[in-house]
Amino acid sequence: MIRRLIKNEQVANIVEWIISIAAAIILSLFIRQFVFTAAVVSGPSMEPTLQNGDRVIVNRIAIRLSAPENGDIVAFPYPANPDDKHIKRIIGIPGDIIDAQNHLIIINGELFVDYYSPDGVFLTGDMDLPVVVGDDEFFVLGDNRLNSKDSRFASVGLIQREDIIGSAWFRFIPIDNIGALR
Repeated sequence: MIRRLIKNEQVANIVEWIISIAAAIILSLFIRQFVFTAAVVSGPSMEPTLQNGDRVIVNRIAIRLSAPENGDIVAFPYPANPDDKHIKRIIGIPGDIIDAQNHLIIINGELFVDYYSPDGVFLTGDMDLPVVVGDDEFFVLGDNRLNSKDSRFASVGLIQREDIIGSAWFRFIPIDNIGALR
């Protein structure tokens, strides 16, 4: 169609290239805004699952189509600096009662079997426990419980569903550790 409108072959080629590049940019911006985005792990809070500097793909759609579940790794803006994305694991969903006894996590009166934290220790922060996770709220922890700012601390607190950017589901850097997350 462009070639019919523009008689000069070279100009028509340039216009087609410009349209193709513009379409690619618009499509990539759409995908980044609504489908996937990338996040960089900052600090040791998710070790050993994720290391400082790992880069992950965050799936924005999955979190909108179904409710986040225990064990999901999610990205959300850090309340003190919304430009920073935090990556943590959900361990408490709406209705759950989170408590601690003898440095172990208790959820709804049951000992939480902690597959994610190598030390299994749950030290309380400055949040008062027990805490009831409200509607559309989530209790998140870093896998490295001894070195994580998470829902145990008032500066983070319970995460609102609307604040969850998406589910971190694929590590693409470092190349030697590429793969799906769980």
